[in-house]
Amino acid sequence: MRFDIRLLPRLILAWVGMALTTILLAPVLIITSMIAGSGYATYRIGRAWNWAVAKFMGVSFSLIGAEKLVPGESYIITPNHQSFADILALFVCLPTPFRWVIKRELLKIPLFGPALGATGAICLDRSDREGSVKTLQESRDKLEGGWSVLIYPEGTRTPDGLLHPFKKGAFMMAVQTGISILPVTCNGAFKIMPKKKLLFRPGHVTLTIGDPMVTEGLTVNDVPQLMERTWQAINQHLNPGYDPFDSALRCAGR
Repeated sequence: MRFDIRLLPRLILAWVGMALTTILLAPVLIITSMIAGSGYATYRIGRAWNWAVAKFMGVSFSLIGAEKLVPGESYIITPNHQSFADILALFVCLPTPFRWVIKRELLKIPLFGPALGATGAICLDRSDREGSVKTLQESRDKLEGGWSVLIYPEGTRTPDGLLHPFKKGAFMMAVQTGISILPVTCNGAFKIMPKKKLLFRPGHVTLTIGDPMVTEGLTVNDVPQLMERTWQAINQHLNPGYDPFDSALRCAGR
């Protein structure tokens, strides 16, 4: 991404705003997690953090397909991962509360890490593949009470905006628990803030929810086919030509 000096005020506003929001909300989030038992209070605080950061960045969102979600139902949410901007979009837009599946090393970030852990996130050690799969299988109790879990099946952010091969952790969890897969496609986040870039441009992200995929009755032998079906479901809504800087999109978003 070529730096545009005209964006400098927005960049300064965003990074200062993000720092102040984290300093203010992280202690509240940690304390609330010790008091509130259900996790909904911490989830709402986390959502407020993401909403505030998006506003500072000038990023807006649209959601397509929300009617496909059944209220109170748990899902294993599997979005494509384009950039930091799609994390904001998912937290702000998705109507179902969910737990993040995150890299364990994120917990080491001052203030942000402990606050993220306080939301009930499921932490994985990427150096231990078998242990990570076992952790996912043992996290069924975190999905009670209408909670879902969000796992990026690619495992990391895309380097080019396209959809890359999936890891099997989310799908092993799905067949072990019988919880439906919910494919979600993100468009726009990659161009707003590409991988390994601290620079960004204000823009619009669109999330498209696909049809839930029932996994009850499936076994480990069905995992490869389930992965392929999910990949196709996400990819069919992926638009490499999507322009997140179109003013018409931003005016229509939130």
